Amino acid sequence: MQRRNERPSHTAPGPALKKIDITIARLRLLLADVASRERSLEDQRRVCREQQNKLVTFSMYGDGSLDSVLAMLADVQERLTHVEATAQSLAAIRKRAEFELESLQLTKGIEEAQALLQQLQAREAAPTDVETRAEIARLQALINEASERAGQNIERATRRP
Repeated sequence: MQRRNERPSHTAPGPALKKIDITIARLRLLLADVASRERSLEDQRRVCREQQNKLVTFSMYGDGSLDSVLAMLADVQERLTHVEATAQSLAAIRKRAEFELESLQLTKGIEEAQALLQQLQAREAAPTDVETRAEIARLQALINEASERAGQNIERATRRP
């Protein structure tokens, strides 16, 4: 007899798949946020460059002293340096999140294929048709290929500085 809060195993994905789906969704949201911030930083870069150009022009044709223009240029450069540092940090986060997302998608594919394979193998105990056997072979090949790709991802990750 099933407890009230449990679903039958044939209709619900396993807890591991639910957790993977949640993590994948979070990573996708993170990547969208990173992309948005990168676009904002590009706008800030453009504004800083425009300000630098205007200040150089002002130093030649304006009424301000060279010292005040140099001080304003230093302020703009300080903001630009901060923007560049933030951009580098975001790029590192994006790169790692993309790697993790790919790894999780591979893992999810493996888990789903294994679950389907188990169902087909359970049916195989009874007399089966050629299509079921072909599907089992296809799923086993898919699992092997995805596992190999996941192993290559892990190797690449361990070689990074």
